[in-house]
Amino acid sequence: MSFAGDCREELIRIRLHEPHVRLSQLIGLTMTAGGIRLLKRPSVFYQTESLAVAKHITALATCDYDLDSLIEQKEREHRSRPIYTVLLNGMDAHSFLTDTGALSYTEEGLHILTDVPEVVLTNDETRRAFLRGCFLGGGTCVNPQRSYHLELLCRAQPVADRMVQLLTEFGFHARVTERKERFVTYLKEGDEVMEFLALIGANAAALSFESIRVEKDMRNYINRTSNCETANLDKQVVASLKQRAAIRTIQNHIPLTELPTSLREAAELRLNHPDATLAELADLAGIQKSGMNHRLTRLIRLSQELEEQG
Repeated sequence: MSFAGDCREELIRIRLHEPHVRLSQLIGLTMTAGGIRLLKRPSVFYQTESLAVAKHITALATCDYDLDSLIEQKEREHRSRPIYTVLLNGMDAHSFLTDTGALSYTEEGLHILTDVPEVVLTNDETRRAFLRGCFLGGGTCVNPQRSYHLELLCRAQPVADRMVQLLTEFGFHARVTERKERFVTYLKEGDEVMEFLALIGANAAALSFESIRVEKDMRNYINRTSNCETANLDKQVVASLKQRAAIRTIQNHIPLTELPTSLREAAELRLNHPDATLAELADLAGIQKSGMNHRLTRLIRLSQELEEQG
């Protein structure tokens, strides 16, 4: 199962004791996975790739409404997983449609799946339930082993705007983009994805997310450190080769004993300790690192002058 699938499995196990909380979660599901059938009597249907979510929708809807429910499974071409359709109709179908915001009537006329009922704003619990329903119906979360990205999909701009409003109130920096006639509300920072999962009640998934993130950060740190150390070692080897080549060039022209004491000492230390770092050579000479670097630079300059003189 995918990481997002694990999140959904955890979320549907949360018990919702209050009717207005159940309704808020149903509203989130309706705005992301719901649809309307306008026949003799209007009815609502939901589509999801998760059988567990389909059963969850049925349980929520029939808990407070007198509805008949049916779950249909349909195989899809070029897809490994089937899609499940939840059909709801019956005595309370009209009340269900208006309560969930599937149908709403205003002075401007009839609205279908665009107006989020105000019940979701009752308190923080109903806000979380709505966002939880949005994730169950139209959410996805990339496996943190790959990257940090969470999306909530819906069909209407006003619904996406409401999601952003609620997320902003909870301190998130959500953004909206349009993709294939869908509006995508997304988070792409690791901290925010983890905090969102915790907010909607997927605590085990949030802990797993954070554990993977810490492991990735540590691995990246080790790799960066290793690469830096390798690069520094390469520079050290190249510098040592250049310095020893310069000293041998000097030896081909004059004995090292003719050099000033400071330069002779630096030359002998480099020849005797080819793998030593600049700091280690400075310690052996009892001087500062900058002083040793200055002496070795003078030796390289001297070798160049002697070569030019022939």
